[in-house]
Amino acid sequence: MCAILRIINRVKRFAFYVILISILIVFFINQILGIIFSGVSFLAFLVSYLVSHSSKRRLLRRIGDYSIITDKEIATKFNLPLDDIKNILFSLSKNQKKKKWLIVFLNNRYIFLNEQAVKNFELLYYKGYNEKKIFESLQNKMRIKSRSEVKAIVTTMANENRLTNIGK
Repeated sequence: MCAILRIINRVKRFAFYVILISILIVFFINQILGIIFSGVSFLAFLVSYLVSHSSKRRLLRRIGDYSIITDKEIATKFNLPLDDIKNILFSLSKNQKKKKWLIVFLNNRYIFLNEQAVKNFELLYYKGYNEKKIFESLQNKMRIKSRSEVKAIVTTMANENRLTNIGK
């Protein structure tokens, strides 16, 4: 999957440069046509950005009702391609410091925790519970499957500096 994403990103970058060079060539030949071509290209890139942004927000709204859900469960419940779900969750996980939800990457899969799940986890963490006690406490409430998930959540929250923001 990583190789495919690299190829897609290279094709996008190549297409961008081809369009940019085409705009410059057309602009030097006919300025009015160059301006129109650049405006149309800008609108196409803007629409592409807005579509991807709205799909992320729509997915977040849909999965926000689940305390913990994996990328495979999202794909099956909402009948969406797993690769698209992984790409969206990957892009959302890049900038999640100030978000109320949390996305964790573990064993080549993404795990989404909603706001309430994060609060429950932080509460137990600040009570001084270790991984085993947190796992036992949240296993029935939130469908946490293993202690490695708890450790990955702690690691992700520490990397995002989200464990130091809340008082004990």
